[in-house]
Amino acid sequence: MSVNIVFDTAGFLAGLENLYEKVYTTQEVIREVKDFKSASLLELAISSNKVIIFEPTRQSLLTVTKTLNKINDISLSRTDISVAALALDLKPSLVVTDDLSLQNLLLHMNIKYYSVKLNIKISKKKNYIYKCEGCGKTYMKNIKICEICGHKVIKVSQ
Repeated sequence: MSVNIVFDTAGFLAGLENLYEKVYTTQEVIREVKDFKSASLLELAISSNKVIIFEPTRQSLLTVTKTLNKINDISLSRTDISVAALALDLKPSLVVTDDLSLQNLLLHMNIKYYSVKLNIKISKKKNYIYKCEGCGKTYMKNIKICEICGHKVIKVSQ
């Protein structure tokens, strides 16, 4: 069984699209590739059908959103969500990404990933809570300012 390669922006910025016979990505990712060299190489790869642009299904987007809510991580960008959802649609898949939050989501969804430039990969699934830097009050939702003392609230791993 062959594995479908799904690229986040990092794969294109590293110029890895020509290492694979076919690479899948979303329009959201394409919009993020802005530097001239990467954009030129990407355009060439798209025109030669090495890069296939798909949009994830509504069902996979819903599954990703539910998983993010379950692990209490709502910090992922729309682009990252689209990549995870596409990888779910194309299973078995391998996602090329340097984004650690996306890697954590993929771990929770049992989707393999490869890190491009970072020589680190997360190895344990993480769930998050939000904690006040001042009084230590914890929240299950992402809020910016503590309702008790007014200090900044940050995301922390449980």
